[in-house]
Amino acid sequence: MKGTDKLVIKAQVLAGGRGKGKFDNGFQGGVHVVNSPDEAKDIAGKMLNAKLITKQTGAAGRICNAVMLAERRDPSHEYYVAVLNDRNRQTPVIVASNQGGMNIEEVAAKDPDAIITIPVDLEKGLPDAEAADLAAKLGFGCEDAKKQAADIFQRLYRIFKDKDATQIEINPMAETKDGAVLCMDAKFGFDDNAEFRQADVYGLRDVSQEDAAEVEAQKLIRESGLKIYAFDELDEAAAKAVELGRKSA
Repeated sequence: MKGTDKLVIKAQVLAGGRGKGKFDNGFQGGVHVVNSPDEAKDIAGKMLNAKLITKQTGAAGRICNAVMLAERRDPSHEYYVAVLNDRNRQTPVIVASNQGGMNIEEVAAKDPDAIITIPVDLEKGLPDAEAADLAAKLGFGCEDAKKQAADIFQRLYRIFKDKDATQIEINPMAETKDGAVLCMDAKFGFDDNAEFRQADVYGLRDVSQEDAAEVEAQKLIRESGLKIYAFDELDEAAAKAVELGRKSA
């Protein structure tokens, strides 16, 4: 971002539809184009410590504790790409479309053929040829853009596997007017059962962005799990003591 005033400011609220959302203080929109430091400061002041209400948050909204400033880039075309677990196939899949920047469920309903789904071998990942073929099917303009897109597909899968993700969604993934391929917005989900080995990921968790009832339920489940484990340990110890008693009798 150094050397440019062409920026975008985004409310860091864990919900979709931020651009069309409204803050409880009356300020409209969680995503704004800014052209100067003073404008960024003014908008950040209206976003921070206010609740953003979107179609996903419900009427209560979500508190905005932070904002992000990003370099503004002009896309020539927007795409959608996600890495998910397919329960039916029992394997990860990459889901992609050349109709990005909008609700993917709406795209699937209106034009099912616009959705491409590729199963991925859990251990081998996405081969070079399949990554390149996906980039070509999506219609990336030049050879360099296709190579960039293919590399991003493979990197996204590696993150998905290495970080115990349950979902990675890039919407939009864009090809810019100067030929760059960028992930311009992203949503990640992670397996709570893998928290013990993903300390770096869970260290970023902000429970203020989650449903309070769900957070409390997760806490109770963890505590119950620990208690069950403790009782299992006691039962095992008791069983050993009984067995030793029998042998000494």
